[in-house]
Amino acid sequence: MSSPPTFADWTASQLGLTTGDLEQIKIGPVFELFISRIEEARRRGAADPLTTVTAKQAGGNSRACTRRMLEQLGFSAPQRRAVHRLLAGSPSGWPGLLRLYAASLELSQEQRQYARRQLQTIRAHRACPRSGSSAGCSAKAVTP
Repeated sequence: MSSPPTFADWTASQLGLTTGDLEQIKIGPVFELFISRIEEARRRGAADPLTTVTAKQAGGNSRACTRRMLEQLGFSAPQRRAVHRLLAGSPSGWPGLLRLYAASLELSQEQRQYARRQLQTIRAHRACPRSGSSAGCSAKAVTP
């Protein structure tokens, strides 16, 4: 029995991407970032840990933390929105690559088209230079 493909390999095969394409959109670091956020939510007992990385359904602190982490990877605002939609889904019904991968599902033609539009958005916008601020997020509120 062979092991399941990695997220990067699965994404490449589903969307016809090369290793260079995956590196350009930083799929590895984004996947690791999202998984760390999801695992933290799971550890805290979230009913649906994937919600933690969605742009619309996550709590304010979670959204801010994920945004700062994506900024540290150099993503501009339009790129961050597209990354969220691509991996975590959208309110319009797109489940996101993470859910599809976790369920070992193949993308439909419509899903491939949607994902490719998000990839075009990520590629079309110039990345922001990394800010000098820390992307760390505290689990506890800190008062000055």
